[in-house]
Amino acid sequence: MSGPPPLAGVIGWPVGHSRSPALHGHWLRRYGLPGAYVALAVRPEALEAALRGMAALGFAGGNVTLPHKERALALADSATPRARRIGAANTLV
Repeated sequence: MSGPPPLAGVIGWPVGHSRSPALHGHWLRRYGLPGAYVALAVRPEALEAALRGMAALGFAGGNVTLPHKERALALADSATPRARRIGAANTLV
């Protein structure tokens, strides 16, 4: 594999309580996979800029937690029919 290792994360406010970075980090290490999964504490008013920043930094994707699920769906370039019916996004790629 060339280039930087894949980067992904969980976006929320607050997000410090999330177990996602530890969980995903465990499996990356366990299977010797390159990459990192980080917690991104993003205030609601900064969500759009944060998502643009993630794309600019080459994030492979991420998970969305409260309070951003509905707004993340509205900002997504595309969405599955199921996500549109639910009215919220959980995973962005």
